[in-house]
Amino acid sequence: MQPQSFGQKITSLFTQYRGLSRSAYILFFARLVTSMGAFIFPMLTLILTVKLEYTKFHAGLLLAVVSILMLVGNLIGGKIADKFNRKKIIISLDIISVIFFFACAIVQPHELMVYFLVVSGFFATMEGPSFDALIAEATLPAEREKVFSLAYLGFNLGFAFGAAMAGLLFTNHLSLAFILDGATTITSTLMIILMVKVYKLDQIKEEDKNEYEDKMDSERPLRHILKERKSILYFIIISSIGAFIYQQWTFTLPTYVIHIFGDDLGAKYYGFISSVNGLSVIIFTPIMTYVLRKKYELQKMAMGALLMGLSFVVIFNVNALFVFFIFILIFTMAEVINTIGSAPYMTRRVPGSHRGRLSSIGFLGYFVGANISTLVCGLIIDKLGYDYVLGLLVILGIVEAILIFSNYELDKKIFPKLYITPPSMMKTSLMREREEQI
Repeated sequence: MQPQSFGQKITSLFTQYRGLSRSAYILFFARLVTSMGAFIFPMLTLILTVKLEYTKFHAGLLLAVVSILMLVGNLIGGKIADKFNRKKIIISLDIISVIFFFACAIVQPHELMVYFLVVSGFFATMEGPSFDALIAEATLPAEREKVFSLAYLGFNLGFAFGAAMAGLLFTNHLSLAFILDGATTITSTLMIILMVKVYKLDQIKEEDKNEYEDKMDSERPLRHILKERKSILYFIIISSIGAFIYQQWTFTLPTYVIHIFGDDLGAKYYGFISSVNGLSVIIFTPIMTYVLRKKYELQKMAMGALLMGLSFVVIFNVNALFVFFIFILIFTMAEVINTIGSAPYMTRRVPGSHRGRLSSIGFLGYFVGANISTLVCGLIIDKLGYDYVLGLLVILGIVEAILIFSNYELDKKIFPKLYITPPSMMKTSLMREREEQI
């Protein structure tokens, strides 16, 4: 076989998503539409401090309370996701969430808006486990990796537009932002409910099945499943270390940039750095999905963890802006590699009867890692300085990579049939049929 030309390699970045199930493309557009209208929550801090004139302390306190409520909502959502029809859960919770969003458009700016926002966010977060489970139920195991890659790409494409629009609407048209946010949520929900097809077990061809996803007795305790499939539990624990590291690009990094360049320039430069991150995610997602197609999920996660930790070495004791752009490119590449490995991991190892609850446990692990990270790194910065925080993040990245490789060996023993062919190289019967036709 002759090596591919440069043009053929570029074409392959896009053709790799060809042949997926119809639901995969609907989920891509639904994610794109939802994130395109995500005007409010990225601007929540500014709404509290500028529009409602909260002090920084009270705004921070409220956001902390909100994050705890979101965790509770996600845990409840995981429980109900395994007991009721997931499509009905999504549309019911979305309707409630959007009603309160529209209410915010009527009452803002007002204290009541805060309560409406919290209620809206609570129900929106409760929907999360059902949505994650629906993605797994509407796609085949062999295409799952590319489906999550495509959905991640759709989210970032939409968010890039949404973030820009949020800035334009914030000052004089906040009510319109609430209305558009609610409208895009309803639109994407209708797309999912009406167009996404959930596979029934008897509809899946034998060659497309994955025995590890077979449903069990829904009353069986989670601890029994985690005891039998220990690598999933280790995955959740290790991922909390990844959340610890990742959280610092929005906490340590902006304060570090301001520490070096001053308040005015620092804030402006961090905005530029964030823009590069958003653009790089869009560029790197198809590239890394294709380049690492022969690697397994945990191998990708280990590479991403190591690269993310080492990226912080780049900004040790520097005061040149271009170095921060080098850092964010490396960091973003690590983020993408980790995401395309971790996003589909549990869907291929968790029984369908317990997907919602295990999704919530995964969210809990991320929540704990991210929130401990902010407290610990804030304390270290105050007491010892930025060099110690950066050093800690580098060490944690190396430790996380080592732990993931250890879990990789265990995972192969527990799920041997998932290691016959790398996920991105697997093909569904539909893909093979289309290739034969060509």
